[in-house]
Amino acid sequence: MPSDAQPLSEQLYLVVLETLSAPVIALDTSARVRLFNRAAERASGVPKEQILGQEVWEIVHPEERAGAEVLFRRILEGADLAPLDLPWINRAGDRVDIVWTYTMLEEASDESPVLVCTGIDVTEQRALEARHRLLEAEDAIRMAREEALRSSEARFSGIVELASDAIITVDEAGRIVLFNQGARAIFGYDPAEMMGEPLACLIPPRFHSGHRAHIRRFGEQDVEARRMGDRNPISGVRKNGEEFPAEASILKLDLDGQRLFTVVLRDVTDRQRVEDAQLLLARVGDTLSASLEADTLAEKVAKLAVAEFADFCAVDLFGEGAELGHRVVACGAAADEESAHLLQTAGLDRAHPHPAFELPDGGGPVLVSEVTESQLQEVARSPEHLSALASLSPESWMAVPIRSGGAVLGSMLFVSSVAAHRYAEHDLELALELGRRTGMALENARLYRDAQRALQARDDVLGVVSHDLGNPLQAVFIGLEGLERARNRQGEPGDDYFLTAIRRSAELMRKLIQELLEVRRMEAGHLHLEPELQPFPPLVELALDMIEPLARVKEVSVENRIAEGKLPDVRVDGLRMQQVLSNLLGNAVKHTPSKGRITLSAEAVGGELHVSISDTGPGIPEESLDQVFDRFWRAEKTGGKGLGLGLAIAKGIIRSHEGRIWAENGEGGGSVFHFTVPLSPSSSSTAC
Repeated sequence: MPSDAQPLSEQLYLVVLETLSAPVIALDTSARVRLFNRAAERASGVPKEQILGQEVWEIVHPEERAGAEVLFRRILEGADLAPLDLPWINRAGDRVDIVWTYTMLEEASDESPVLVCTGIDVTEQRALEARHRLLEAEDAIRMAREEALRSSEARFSGIVELASDAIITVDEAGRIVLFNQGARAIFGYDPAEMMGEPLACLIPPRFHSGHRAHIRRFGEQDVEARRMGDRNPISGVRKNGEEFPAEASILKLDLDGQRLFTVVLRDVTDRQRVEDAQLLLARVGDTLSASLEADTLAEKVAKLAVAEFADFCAVDLFGEGAELGHRVVACGAAADEESAHLLQTAGLDRAHPHPAFELPDGGGPVLVSEVTESQLQEVARSPEHLSALASLSPESWMAVPIRSGGAVLGSMLFVSSVAAHRYAEHDLELALELGRRTGMALENARLYRDAQRALQARDDVLGVVSHDLGNPLQAVFIGLEGLERARNRQGEPGDDYFLTAIRRSAELMRKLIQELLEVRRMEAGHLHLEPELQPFPPLVELALDMIEPLARVKEVSVENRIAEGKLPDVRVDGLRMQQVLSNLLGNAVKHTPSKGRITLSAEAVGGELHVSISDTGPGIPEESLDQVFDRFWRAEKTGGKGLGLGLAIAKGIIRSHEGRIWAENGEGGGSVFHFTVPLSPSSSSTAC
């Protein structure tokens, strides 16, 4: 480009000023507005035509006007003030917080000086980011003051240079005629070396034809500008060849018979990186929640990492003592099938250095930004293994622990084969989060596996106990029957106390074994039902007959309000329903003190038979109401016998009838147990 290229006119800088995202105003010494750009219009809601020539105080927030006038006079007197927090009030009456920097520019002529103010709207931005931008603007304004701008063109040029966004202007041929300092910071080129160069050098080659077509269509349209957010994200390319995502607005201007296009571009790499990381972690969460098998989890997370984050991923799960237990790998297109198999089966070897071995001993994560040949040779276990590693063309790698609490369950190794994507600290932070989430999923899988083993062990014990106790218990009953027949033949009236005690104990043992087997069948889904349509009151009477001797001994009265003939028939398994009633009534008698009362009632409500059994006992602690139907749960200090399975069995039977069961405390004391069964069951299933 010729070194003596002519600068743009004041009109171009005015147009460029309009594309800035920051409010810019210029005031004369009477505080009247001489310049008011589009960003200032958006922030205040006041059209430029209404404010130009007016005093600026009418858009300053009322609570701040007096202080703002004092600061304005101090600035005119030569005071050097820090950036000012002076809020506006917009047309809707809302407060708009804006932090201002300023510079006093002296005109080259005899005109009065002009105060140029650049603001940053911090209403919806983080204060830290706003302060950072203000400091940059303050430094740039100070430099502009030192250069003592003498002309309008220099004044507007300085404002453009203040912008942290890239501002680039090209002519109709696509040659760059303006390249500000923001563009220098983003693209890495010096403005002098870009003058006269084609804009295409800042765009990835694959987008060249599409970009030319876009500029041509924009030039043919009536619109003057397209702002950021109106277009899809684009890509730029830096001087070092790195691509980056960006947002851009574009403005066209016809000046002296020549059409110019100005682009204001913002680098959104950091924002895009955060969004991509959040999406990846969301996918990882979905993947890890889909299985409770450790090997499956390792395989899925390795494949997801290769699809989103790496060209090779190895997940090594440690056994006891941090020894290698299992390895899962996922490879991208770089590795052939033979190399992938070798990398899968080679695993780790303590005789060869490997980043993963540093992790269980408290070592931190490993980040190698640029892999060397010597590092590959150190890790390789054989020439074939070295060849497989080399087939990945590794440029950088990371190794992070898979943690759960303070324990290291394994390691994850990520390899990038792309020179333009060598891993950095932000990648390591994401990898550590992947390791942490994988560790939590593996710990959940271990807990689930342990719970399944515990349940299986319990079922095995129940099976052994019920079988091994059943045979000798049967022998006890046979012996009892023999003794009772022998005594009856001899006709001796004698004391049958011991025989009665033995039979009572044997019956209790048999009941406990039956309850254990009942619970086991319910949990396995093998509780068999034989429902039939029948009246409900007779089932209640049979259950009362069974519990009546116990109630009589405790002097507990039982009131049955379930009258014959007043309830519709229900389709239930009669024996199982008697078992529910007996368990609930037996529980009520056990917890009701002497001279107490138990009341049974039932009604048909909303297609269900609702049965209630209330007592005058001590009630149930509120914190225990949700536990009374749990297996093996028993109220404290009851002194009762049994395994605490009666209510759990009742719950299983009612649920198998598609009903509900719950407990609550009575208003006047005691407890109330409720259950319902459908009057017309929707399912004909006979097993739960």
